[in-house]
Order: sequence, then structure tokens, then C-alpha cells
Amino acid sequence: MGLTHADFFRLLPAAMGEHEYRIDGNTVHGVVHDGTVEITLGEQQMRKIALMRIPNANVKFVFRGVSEEQQQAFKTYFDLRFQRGGG
Repeated sequence: MGLTHADFFRLLPAAMGEHEYRIDGNTVHGVVHDGTVEITLGEQQMRKIALMRIPNANVKFVFRGVSEEQQQAFKTYFDLRFQRGGG
């Protein structure tokens, strides 16, 4: 994801919506329907493109006991909360 760790944690409450969660370092443990999700935020990095520097970090999702359909719905909702305007 193209963001800083601070941005990730600032936007996290909206991205998790009604799902309960707790934060342990750079890992988010959440409840999704009858299962769980573990979201791990990787090391903060900078991507350079010409003179631009774009912050980014790998984000890993591990679902347990959550159907494929529920996973897709969760990730769609989650991703929408991190989108930025453009034009």
C-alpha cells in the first residue's frame, strides 16, 4: 500500500468498520463474521520514481474461518477506505 505507517493506523478505524479489532505492534487482529483476520503491516519503505518519493509498506492479510465471499467483501470495504482522491 502506498502510505506511511501513521496513515495506515489513522485510517484503520474506518477501514475496519463494524469489525472488532485490536492492535499488537504492526499487526491487527480482527473479527470477521464467524472467523478472524490478521493484518500485518510490513516495514516502512520509500519508492522513488524520478524525483518523487512515495511511502509504501507491504500489507498481508491472513483469514481463518472466513468464506472467500466474506473475504472479498471485507477487502473491498477495507480498500475503499484507503483510496485517495485524484483527478
